[in-house]
Amino acid sequence: MNEADRKDEGWRQIEAGLALIRWSKLVQWDDDHLAFIAASREAFESQEGHQVAHPTFGRLICWIVFSAGAEYLAKGVCFLKGEDFTKAISVIRIPSLGEDLETWVREVFAHARSVKEKTVSFETLSKIPLRSALQDVPERAFVVAAFELLRSTIRNRDAHRYTQNVRAFHFYLIEILFVPAFNILLRNVDQNELRVRVVATGRSSDSPPNTPLQPTSGAGSGN
Repeated sequence: MNEADRKDEGWRQIEAGLALIRWSKLVQWDDDHLAFIAASREAFESQEGHQVAHPTFGRLICWIVFSAGAEYLAKGVCFLKGEDFTKAISVIRIPSLGEDLETWVREVFAHARSVKEKTVSFETLSKIPLRSALQDVPERAFVVAAFELLRSTIRNRDAHRYTQNVRAFHFYLIEILFVPAFNILLRNVDQNELRVRVVATGRSSDSPPNTPLQPTSGAGSGN
């Protein structure tokens, strides 16, 4: 991937990451400072918080989206820092419209080469080269630690199984760990371009930070 392609891909990933992180309801966005602000627990637990996603599994959905957005953000920053971690991999091709599906199924089941194709992978969260991308950033260890925790303990759990009654106890990490780590990443990209990209997503500042909304009693608890 050449420099121009890395830059385009980097900003594409950052835009997507910002959108997902903001949608998660776990943070709010400060347009003036181009930074995330941790949502208040009251706001997140209200009817305008995770319950918007689902009355029972809202926390789970919001954390999954938050983690996916974090991965996009980190990958985007790494691309902008000159890192190229793309990898060609073999995947099962999608059956074409009108193709005989029974034949396709038999070939997939038999691991036939005819149903394989090459595509470009951006690797998994564990392979993101944050250590080298942030080698000149004083807070590198803090950012790497935040993403290591997100990957090994939170995203890995939520991506592979549903565990009840854990996410509410991790909420404090948004303010003390994840938001600061994300903001460090954002401070290390071109701020003028970042502002343009934020505006391009079509969404201005979120509601004022830490503005309590009326909490509901019991709805959505346990996820």
